[in-house]
Amino acid sequence: MRFFPVALLAFASSALGYTILFPNEAEGWTDQGPQVLTWHREADDRLNFTVVLSNPGLMGEDQILAALVDGTLLNTTMNPPDSGSTTGWPSPGSGYIVRLVAETTNVTGVLAQSTAFEIEEANITTSTRTPTRRPTSTPINTEQPDAAATDDTLPTSGALSGSTISAAAVAFAMVPALFL
Repeated sequence: MRFFPVALLAFASSALGYTILFPNEAEGWTDQGPQVLTWHREADDRLNFTVVLSNPGLMGEDQILAALVDGTLLNTTMNPPDSGSTTGWPSPGSGYIVRLVAETTNVTGVLAQSTAFEIEEANITTSTRTPTRRPTSTPINTEQPDAAATDDTLPTSGALSGSTISAAAVAFAMVPALFL
């Protein structure tokens, strides 16, 4: 006899239409930056809805996160709410609920409701270390202590070595040939 109520509940929930998949009781949101909202939609569900965030224990009133969301997208990014006097996600805590409602003027016309989830404090670490800057090019004339000059470097003092002279002479001799 237990099969009948379970089957009836499964049928009823599939006939209800929109179902919020994320956030949920296992995975919630953080209090920093945009947050992802995903849902399932039945073919005959209305095309758009309004997203409302609620938590009677921690928030004074419901906050509209987005209006006229395209239901066929199946996911979207929610930006932190801006209620005029305060901007940003509410305080970290549990018991938050996202509702999809039919209209912004009628937030009681619920199309779907998430399970209660938690908004956690984001783990943002800041570094006091200044990043090192890499040079954009390597200088041609670099000094290396106790190193002999090579074909692509010139010594900073003293006479030119034979290999440097020959490379310079070849390069100098080729310049007029380029203009012929």
